[in-house]
Amino acid sequence: MTQTPKPGHRRKPVVRDPWYVRARRHGAIATGVASVGVAAVAALSTSSVTMADAADSADAALVSQGDIVTESLGGTAPARASRSSAERPPLPSAAEADALVKGSLYAQKTVPVRADASDDSPVLATVAKGKTLQITGETRGGWTQVMHNDLPRWVSSKLVAKEEPKLGPTEGAISTAACLRGSGVESGLQPDTVRVYRAVCARFPEVANYGGLAGRGEHATGHSLDIMVRGQLGWDIAAFLQANRTQLGVDYLIYEQRIWTVERGGEGWRGMSDRGGATANHYDHVHVTTVGSAGTL
Repeated sequence: MTQTPKPGHRRKPVVRDPWYVRARRHGAIATGVASVGVAAVAALSTSSVTMADAADSADAALVSQGDIVTESLGGTAPARASRSSAERPPLPSAAEADALVKGSLYAQKTVPVRADASDDSPVLATVAKGKTLQITGETRGGWTQVMHNDLPRWVSSKLVAKEEPKLGPTEGAISTAACLRGSGVESGLQPDTVRVYRAVCARFPEVANYGGLAGRGEHATGHSLDIMVRGQLGWDIAAFLQANRTQLGVDYLIYEQRIWTVERGGEGWRGMSDRGGATANHYDHVHVTTVGSAGTL
């Protein structure tokens, strides 16, 4: 039952503390405001707090709490961890990398280049058989340190050696670069014949002499090249040309009184009639005739 105030009696007004004082008293801000959200707290403070002095004192109190309201209303941004510790050290300069090189070795087969001296270390690159690797002179338990892209890496010591390996007919890249012995022999030759000359010159640098344009047969049109060699080296060159016939535009080969043609390649090397001396029977050179301009390199 509501009591009726006596005449002349005046009810005292209820004085309430501001919201932020009540909240602080009951410990609401320190733990619960994060779920409400910064935007809601900011909106509530704008509508409830009107006196500048009260707001300033509230901000000061909230700053001491160190929570999300402190960061929002107190004007302090959260500190961010420095990333400097996660950044890798600066890469060595080219000069620094060169200073680490103590020599070189040949890849005896395709060599995986690893980040560390372990079979479990990731493979970063591969080096083809016959290519050189620069070494630092450091070894570790069956591994050799090499410089790859100016950075120290590791390869298996079993896969590198001082001796240059002999490449098979289909191994390694086919060079199209100008021959170090000169390009005079290329004069008047067809494009495919030039390809053959450059490829053989790069793969078999021990060959010193070649025969190009001449006034007889297919030599006169620039379709033929004579590679002046004897013995097993000639067969190695012939095998290389057979294996790469499409890229080089090879039509047929003659060596040691035998002939091999692309058209009848399934029959292998076929015997030829005796033409007289060693040169006529091709015992001192490999004769190559090309299509002219059919190579794919």
